[in-house]
Amino acid sequence: MAVRTAKISDPVGLHLRAASRIVQVAKEFQSEITIAYDGVETNAKSILGLASLVARYQEPLELRAEGPDEGAALDALVQLIEVGLGEES
Repeated sequence: MAVRTAKISDPVGLHLRAASRIVQVAKEFQSEITIAYDGVETNAKSILGLASLVARYQEPLELRAEGPDEGAALDALVQLIEVGLGEES
């Protein structure tokens, strides 16, 4: 199992559009991926689960992955959360 931390780069926080982008990236990987915030944990491939975290700008998320591509999955998600979510789309 691999574990990483990432801070949310979108000033609006973890809203539905940001959650959708995370789900799209997470679904590219075979590994089971969970994201936790403020004591609540959810599947990274669930848009409703992610939106229910209500994580705020610059708050840390804990990402955990287990599977054949866990390292690559976490690298991609950390990059998205820390850099990509703050970009205009």
